[in-house]
Amino acid sequence: MAKAATALKRNGFAVVERAVSPEAADELRCEIEELRDQKLMYKNATHVVSREGTKQYLEKSMIFEWDSMHPGWQASTSTIPNLNAIHKDLTLCNGISKTIEELELTSQTLKMQYNAGLGGCFPIHFDTDAGLDARAVTAILYLNKHWKPGDGGEIVLYPWPQEIVKIEPRSERMVMFSSANMPHRVMPSAVQRYCLTLWLSKARSNPDSGKETEKKAVQEVLRGGDKPSADTMLQPACRRLLSKMMLSEEWSRSIEEAHEPGVARDMALHNHFHNVNVLAKIFKKSLPALHEENYLRELRARARGHLLWF
Repeated sequence: MAKAATALKRNGFAVVERAVSPEAADELRCEIEELRDQKLMYKNATHVVSREGTKQYLEKSMIFEWDSMHPGWQASTSTIPNLNAIHKDLTLCNGISKTIEELELTSQTLKMQYNAGLGGCFPIHFDTDAGLDARAVTAILYLNKHWKPGDGGEIVLYPWPQEIVKIEPRSERMVMFSSANMPHRVMPSAVQRYCLTLWLSKARSNPDSGKETEKKAVQEVLRGGDKPSADTMLQPACRRLLSKMMLSEEWSRSIEEAHEPGVARDMALHNHFHNVNVLAKIFKKSLPALHEENYLRELRARARGHLLWF
């Protein structure tokens, strides 16, 4: 675990092969199938709010979930003993905290996911905001015994300004990454896909820290003129904003791929493009430099092993 935690701190993500035995993976997948067959799992959905305050419910029609925060969780645990044991086992929290001491991980929540295939996927997103809640590390365990190239469902990480990382959802493989600072998505899956997610949380969060840190980061960029220093541009709060702007086209395509056409999807796309336009105005002075290969090369060189993720 120390090796994986070191990679997580350095790169913002880590991949652990054979995180569980093949037998354990089979048992976990069977328990998710039991939840599915009992029709306990619900469709993944998010609330989208327009600039005027109108709310829409945006579903992913092929993604079904069950989680340890659901009111019916306790009643279901007798049929999913292995999943419940993972939920209660803080070994991963403790192991990561020993290496990344500043995290002080103390609790976790568990989500089970069944992707019915037929193109089921997720758009690019962050799992949380720094000031929203205490989640710090996302750990996804894949349970797809017969996955093969062409089946889809890969997770894609976007550690901007570094290269995109695509990871196959092979059984027994665990992928961990920064919940607040690693943009990621799930590619369309052509086949049924199973996984479980652990969100590892710190002891506490500061609800005001996210916006205040973001404000300070933007102010530093503006003071930097046409070409702010690499250290200024690579602050976590700044990278969150810049990644959304620099990945704008791929981000919008991922929203379209993950949701059925309709009012809710249109609202999500409208919000996305509005936010990108606002960011383009904020970073107006430095935007030309962000499209210069030499400047991007400088950012990437500085980013290697020096980014803060937590």
